[in-house]
Amino acid sequence: MLTLSYGRWIFLLSLAALMFILVSEVESSAIVKLDCCEKLTNRTFPRIKECYEQKRLDCKTHAYIIRSHSGRWRCIDPNAKELRNKIATGQLRCPSDISSPE
Repeated sequence: MLTLSYGRWIFLLSLAALMFILVSEVESSAIVKLDCCEKLTNRTFPRIKECYEQKRLDCKTHAYIIRSHSGRWRCIDPNAKELRNKIATGQLRCPSDISSPE
């Protein structure tokens, strides 16, 4: 059986904690790169994985961009009743689209 000294345990635990922190920061600071929506629908997906509000100045239309668990994207009219209800009740958070114009 392999035994480690106290110092090595501290080192390994510190390394694991550092790796966890770095991975968390990478995921939370990821840049979202989305195209502008031109055609909108009122139909959402039953299970929404991601949601962003399109507010960029280079986009002509105000919309919500949602992604399903299967990876499909859809542009939703901001006046869609189902989407407004999910946002109002806190079931869905839709931060602004932070991608930059190209």
